[in-house]
Amino acid sequence: MADIPWTWLMIRGSGITAWALLTAVVVYGLLLRSRLLGSFAPPKRLMEMHRWLGATALAFLALHLVFLLVDPAVKFSVAQILIPGLASWEPVAVGLGTLALWAMLPVFVVARMRTRMGRSGATWFKRAHLIAYAAWPLATAHYVMAGTDALADWSLALLGTGVTLVIAVLLARGFVPAPAPRPRVESTPRSTTPQKVGV
Repeated sequence: MADIPWTWLMIRGSGITAWALLTAVVVYGLLLRSRLLGSFAPPKRLMEMHRWLGATALAFLALHLVFLLVDPAVKFSVAQILIPGLASWEPVAVGLGTLALWAMLPVFVVARMRTRMGRSGATWFKRAHLIAYAAWPLATAHYVMAGTDALADWSLALLGTGVTLVIAVLLARGFVPAPAPRPRVESTPRSTTPQKVGV
């Protein structure tokens, strides 16, 4: 363990954490769209967690990229990290991770500019979300192909748990109907007829 460069440990730690957070983002997003949990998880709370997890996943992804740049063993350039296929080490695996990054960024940027974009904000947000759907499978493939310890028992357990959660929520979304919205209880309007005041 002492012979392992600290940068490698940080690369692996930040990358695995980013993938786990991205998995949670997907699960919370699916729960939000399907309303599977009903009143146990109000949409507002799910949305807050969805946004927080997304921002935290991007923060750990940024750390992952920074540690790749300073790693002395495999020297990556900025272009090799940001442009798929340019990496000298495992170009396919690294390229998949780069594609996952570019799939995540649009929805993050558009979500924070949505209110300033007026009526077109909702349309662009939906389009960015469609692109973001590709981020998780790309990141998962990157994890498996680029991770030097991806086939370790603990790593396989983590991967299995994450994949199982996503598939389970997807299946539940498709086969379990969402709870019907509660009917609004309209308050009885007060009478506007003036009352006679006795003298």
